[in-house]
Amino acid sequence: MILPTKHLKLSNTLIGVGAILLRHLDADRTVTSLWAGTHSLPEIKSFERFTLALDFLFIIGTVDFKDGLLRRVEK
Repeated sequence: MILPTKHLKLSNTLIGVGAILLRHLDADRTVTSLWAGTHSLPEIKSFERFTLALDFLFIIGTVDFKDGLLRRVEK
């Protein structure tokens, strides 16, 4: 579910959904506005997948949540 395999496409994995979310996180945004901008994409499919992908991005240090805003972490 996190990484693609022979039977699981990239668009159906958390890393694939996370990449889509990062593409839409070009500026600091609230979770609500990011959801509003991405919920209609076929890869996102549900709020659960959206939050799991955000959790994954936070765990690996790619996004940060401060003062109610999500932001990309530049390394």
